[in-house]
Amino acid sequence: MDKVLLYQGDPLPQQTAWTPAIPLQSGQQVVAVAPCIRVLEPGWNTIRILGVCSGMGPVLSSPWGICIDADGDVLVADWSKQHRVVLYPAVGVGRSIITQGLSSPRGLALLPEGHLVVSDSMNHCIKIYRYK
Repeated sequence: MDKVLLYQGDPLPQQTAWTPAIPLQSGQQVVAVAPCIRVLEPGWNTIRILGVCSGMGPVLSSPWGICIDADGDVLVADWSKQHRVVLYPAVGVGRSIITQGLSSPRGLALLPEGHLVVSDSMNHCIKIYRYK
């Protein structure tokens, strides 16, 4: 990753929570803007919104941690109401992949061979799952 940017202008409305933008190899960016995830094209225009329409996968309540795998799938730690990790594939409908055993998941990281690291803040631990 060459640099991490924090989005600070149009076309996104002002929100109370922002995360650093995560650049993709395609030049697109992914940014969490509570209560959703936006995929942005290189000019910072929104091309995909995740987490607000139940027809496209789970509706997010408090997205916190974000990571993107080599296939372009977006993984989100949703910590408020349901304490889960959601996977939104590059193509298709999103789904919850971890729904039990978490209390306020906050951070995500990917390890080789399909492993996902989740920081579980209220359980004061790091958990590792196989997600692929």
